Amino acid sequence: MVSPLKRQRDAILANQLAAAMPQAGTVNTDSLHIKLIELEEDRKRMRAQFNARADRTDHKRNVLIPKYKPLAETYLAAGEKYENPIFSTLIVWLFDIGDLSTAIDWCLKAIELELPTPEFIRRDWPTFCADSVLKWAETQAEHGHSIEPYFSQVFAKIRDDWRLHEEVNAKWYKFAGYFLLRDDEGKPRPSAIADKATLEQAKAFLQQANEYHSKIGVGTMISKIDMRLSALETGKNL
Repeated sequence: MVSPLKRQRDAILANQLAAAMPQAGTVNTDSLHIKLIELEEDRKRMRAQFNARADRTDHKRNVLIPKYKPLAETYLAAGEKYENPIFSTLIVWLFDIGDLSTAIDWCLKAIELELPTPEFIRRDWPTFCADSVLKWAETQAEHGHSIEPYFSQVFAKIRDDWRLHEEVNAKWYKFAGYFLLRDDEGKPRPSAIADKATLEQAKAFLQQANEYHSKIGVGTMISKIDMRLSALETGKNL
């Protein structure tokens, strides 16, 4: 059951949506208000119907995203700035199904427009994007798959534009450092790396991670990098 406060908020948003999309012709406040209610009901129905995360992801990919994506695309095409729960929810779902190309592009647009995240997400867009892409990259790396171009795209934002919590930054820099140190089995092992520049870059990432959060746990790996660099300097094979 939709609360009176939620109903009032959706009505206000529906008015904003209708005012911003006059070119749609058949679009009106009532129909948009219905779409917002439908969205909430679809979310509740999905949670009640599917327990497994994989089943919910499939439902989003096959049913919900095709249903609501045209509305989000219409919103983007309008070029207006106003809160749109359909658009913001679609961003989250696109991350969920692994469509990172669209998800990141839309997330950056939401940041540009200073839009809030959906009510069920308790993080801002930069943090949500960072967490989502790092989780994806960890899974990709674990299975030996490429993490590009999405890892570098978001890492550049983290380094140059976004001010995130120190622990979030630390996790990213730690992953970046460990990723450079991977051996043939995908494990971080400095002794498997013969290129000094790669070792030094990995060390710089890990030192930065430690500066952001001293409990991130990279001290031992930094020591191993130093040992490897020393071995390469002296010609020893460690």
